[in-house]
Amino acid sequence: MAIDAHAQNAAAQAHVAAAQAAVAPKVKNPLRPFDTFKALFDQMCAQPKQLPDVIRVEDRSAPRPRKDWYQPPAQIFDNLYFIGTKGTGVYAINSPEGIAVIDTNFDYDARELVLGLLNLGVDPDNLKYIIVTHAHDDRYWGAKSLQDTYPKAKVVMSAADWDVVAKDNSPAKFKPKKDMVVTDGQKIKLGDATITFYVTPGHTPGTLSLIIDGLTNRKSVHSDDQKHIASLWGGTDINIGKQGVQYYPDGQTMMKTYIASAKRFKELSEKAGVDTIISTTLGHGNTLDKIKYWRMMNPDRSEAGAAGGTLEMTAKLEKEPHSFVNKEAVSRYYTVLQECYEAHLAWRSGS
Repeated sequence: MAIDAHAQNAAAQAHVAAAQAAVAPKVKNPLRPFDTFKALFDQMCAQPKQLPDVIRVEDRSAPRPRKDWYQPPAQIFDNLYFIGTKGTGVYAINSPEGIAVIDTNFDYDARELVLGLLNLGVDPDNLKYIIVTHAHDDRYWGAKSLQDTYPKAKVVMSAADWDVVAKDNSPAKFKPKKDMVVTDGQKIKLGDATITFYVTPGHTPGTLSLIIDGLTNRKSVHSDDQKHIASLWGGTDINIGKQGVQYYPDGQTMMKTYIASAKRFKELSEKAGVDTIISTTLGHGNTLDKIKYWRMMNPDRSEAGAAGGTLEMTAKLEKEPHSFVNKEAVSRYYTVLQECYEAHLAWRSGS
């Protein structure tokens, strides 16, 4: 048993080392510190404190004070907006054909997040799709609130995660009515943008990961004439179940599922030419740092823009590409994820 444990740990550490090698670019740019994925590595490659895996138990139904979660909205591309909280990625794609919101957070803040679009000149009454990447409280509890407020909008989930919503122990008042079931490879077109859905089981049995094509950056001060493509990995953290539902029979099955999904989505992202990462957990993709630098490149007089930086820094960033755009960083991001998942499978090989 001791020999087996030593071998398992050695295998895990080899994957940890491979992940660590992908954390930072080979040539670091001091003007782009957000291209280093230390927070992602530190969390995802940490050895589990408890095995075998158990269902996560927590109650997050009580509203948090606004000061603890509020984050000013920001425009990332001409047709992509960040409207999330201090820790949670919530995004909106705007078009003449309507708006798609990606994730909703909790019931007590969802409407305010969407109303944040008004600060950016976008009318939330045009909401058409409410996309839920995975069936967890901080992703879908706000969907019911938005569904009631904007009845023309359709809540979008995979079949497997609609089943999780039906089975979990969340209060009934937070559960949206079943609207739209998307399948692997299905597309939604909104103006210039096309969202392609991929079912990537892991974080939940039916986690949705997205590739968003047709993002443009022609209207900012720091503009370009390129077409940008973003990918969003639908759920990063490792958990065998939540809210009373166990997703997998054991930790090895769980990690093999994560690994297969991560490998596939990395390949899909590379094939699509993805050059932009948007993340569900902000620290994993350094989202708020990227927004801060983007505001320095495009200074404004808004609440958040006022704290963006100095004219000296704005001048230094003049020749830098968009803070969210970096194809090389996209590849490293998914390498870190995949290698950390491989390490977790090795740690669970004898559990």
